[in-house]
Amino acid sequence: MTLYPVQSTSRFVRGTKGGKTRLGLIVWYEHAPALGTNTAILAATTLDALTATLITTGITQPDVPRVVLVKGNAAGIAGTVLIEGSDSNGTLISETLTLNGTAAVGGTLAFAHVRRITLPIRTASGNTVSVGTGNVLGLWHALAADVRLVTAFNDAADLGTLAIDATDVSKNLFTPAGTLNGAKVLRILYVI
Repeated sequence: MTLYPVQSTSRFVRGTKGGKTRLGLIVWYEHAPALGTNTAILAATTLDALTATLITTGITQPDVPRVVLVKGNAAGIAGTVLIEGSDSNGTLISETLTLNGTAAVGGTLAFAHVRRITLPIRTASGNTVSVGTGNVLGLWHALAADVRLVTAFNDAADLGTLAIDATDVSKNLFTPAGTLNGAKVLRILYVI
């Protein structure tokens, strides 16, 4: 995966006495993400007894790049769910999540678009799986360091956490401390 839009280590500014320093650009992330739900991407879907189920229609796209989660409806439900889509820069990504009964299992990649979902064979009659969104949000850049200047949620400082990855945009994840609701604005100013 490549850095977007340009690699920051190749941009320099000369000082008045001939020295040079790296040039940075400020990025302004401003969105009002909805609260993640267990069915935001795909409503509870009945599993087949004999074959894995490939879903390509009826998929609701995330409001912003964010991690996805899977949830079964029964304690004994097992198997893996394959999520395929793209990150915030359009790069194809996929993630396999292992079901854990009725617990919601979250991923580690931020999907901007989900194009197909493969559900497992059922373990018992009546098994369903839903695919939702978590409250962990993706950025548009691969960051080598925590270069945030300002992080605000609903016009107040937000002490959320940032996971960074210098090579994979989908692994640059921000978890806000505030509760998302689709109306409160999250602002993150960072340097690339």
